[in-house]
Amino acid sequence: MRWRWAPLVVGASLAAAGLAACRKSEAPAPEAPGSAASAEAARHPPFGYIEKPKENDIVASGAPGSGWALDDSGVSRVDVSLDNGPSVRAVLGQPFPGVREAYPTYPNSDRAGFSFTMPSAASGPHLLVVTITAKDGGKTDLKRHIRIP
Repeated sequence: MRWRWAPLVVGASLAAAGLAACRKSEAPAPEAPGSAASAEAARHPPFGYIEKPKENDIVASGAPGSGWALDDSGVSRVDVSLDNGPSVRAVLGQPFPGVREAYPTYPNSDRAGFSFTMPSAASGPHLLVVTITAKDGGKTDLKRHIRIP
């Protein structure tokens, strides 16, 4: 299956937060090479949302960031980097309003939230990369352009 971004309006908390979530489209994905597990991970990659910082925000090194992540096999880790440099591990298992209601069948959807501290970087524009790694080995990168003052 292919993934596309679509607004999700489920419950007042999601609508109020302006949360955008992934939805599966009807087009089948091509078969992934390798084992059955890697093929399954490729067909059903993890997904999520960066709540903060927002696109093009000015963010100081050390500032807090947050979002949510899900996968049908469960999320094993979330790593955060700037410009694909050294990564920091996000803290998982935090509540995030509306995710459980939108995705009740996903493991730990009641605690899909994550938080992190912005990695240190020189002043200027940077690409924030949040890498979600699923328990089945699937990976997804969420990206955001930010500016360090």
